[in-house]
Amino acid sequence: MLTTRSRKNGNSIVVTLPIFNGVKQEPDKEYIVVYGEDDTITLIPKLEDPFAHVENGAYYQEDVWEEMPAVGNEVL
Repeated sequence: MLTTRSRKNGNSIVVTLPIFNGVKQEPDKEYIVVYGEDDTITLIPKLEDPFAHVENGAYYQEDVWEEMPAVGNEVL
């Protein structure tokens, strides 16, 4: 079991991450921090927005049901 200890650094709390099976974490990587109700802390790697460099309309899908008449109790 890996353990670590938190420490105060200015107005922040710092937790160092130990190496696990020879795998080191990248320095200066951003994480989303989620505090759980049961005192757990989850770090989720922040990903680059996959739609940041996409042209407008690249993922537009034409409405193929537009001409379909309502035949029952559909909500329009």
